[in-house]
Amino acid sequence: SRSQRRVNTHTHTLTDNTRCHLYHNKMDLHVIIEQMETGDQDAALSALQRFNREMSQCFMFNREEDQDRKHLGELVIGLLARELQPSCLLACLETIRILSRDKYCLDPFISCSAMSILSRYAGIATTCPSLLPQSAWMEGQEDEEGAEKEPCSALENSDQEVIVEALKSICNILLHNETAQVRAAELQLIKGVAERLKQCYDPTWGYEVHFFDLRLTFLLTALRLDVRAQLAQELHGIRLL
Repeated sequence: SRSQRRVNTHTHTLTDNTRCHLYHNKMDLHVIIEQMETGDQDAALSALQRFNREMSQCFMFNREEDQDRKHLGELVIGLLARELQPSCLLACLETIRILSRDKYCLDPFISCSAMSILSRYAGIATTCPSLLPQSAWMEGQEDEEGAEKEPCSALENSDQEVIVEALKSICNILLHNETAQVRAAELQLIKGVAERLKQCYDPTWGYEVHFFDLRLTFLLTALRLDVRAQLAQELHGIRLL
């Protein structure tokens, strides 16, 4: 019955909320941050894997921890600017996917440099920011005005888990944040997505990559009229899709 479905839905929501509350009580976010701040990749991997495991099903967040989650996001983006072992790279992207569910804590991910990093790991980057000092990455600062940008081919990444995690994060960020939508348009992400959509019959790409490419295309064109026009006219979107 309709009333029973409402009860079931309400119960499911309570269960999810209770689970998140238990995770917050069980896990000290400050400890995770302290391990990240050591700069040691193995310590960071251990901390992030624990965070990801315990927060994997969490979609509602403790507002009292907003600043801590933002700081964690800054540290993860800073780590992604380094050369990482594959397991640490994947853990970083999984953490960003979880953090990007919270629309109030997206500041670390909406700068030009952060969006560039994520788009590169998603394999859809068309431009790369000029090299920045490590502190700039850590603070999520944007490129200086007038800084030159170098052409950057889409990341050739055989690990499709990495690509999918990065795509999921970008989708979450765009869904919740207007500044990120502007950045995505400036970075021409639709061009990178369109290039991969042309390869839809290539068996190299798995179902999840295709699915999130299409989801990202939908978000970009639904949220930005200029991107919609670009896809239709410059990128021949009707024929492409």
